[in-house]
Amino acid sequence: MSFRDTPGGVTTLLFVAFALFVIYTRLRNWLDSNVPVIFYIAMIIYAHTLAERLPPSVVYAGFGLGMILRFEFMNTRFTRFIKVLEYGVLVAIVYLCVGDMIVV
Repeated sequence: MSFRDTPGGVTTLLFVAFALFVIYTRLRNWLDSNVPVIFYIAMIIYAHTLAERLPPSVVYAGFGLGMILRFEFMNTRFTRFIKVLEYGVLVAIVYLCVGDMIVV
């Protein structure tokens, strides 16, 4: 197993780092941050270029969950539930991106 050192592999690595930063912002409970919105918009564009390896529907689900969290109108239990769902989507994005970067 080795890293695919192409421009696509490096771009994917940058998106993985950006996704980990979004997870960090969610763990710090910065719900009103614009960082996840910027990440999901960029990731939607990138997912459409990799439609066969990274399904855009996963990214759209994360974007929807991120927008629900962005507008705080929920109690703490429901907010925690939505955050757990978004963590799952972000972990799936990281897993699919890392799987795309590694050459077996």
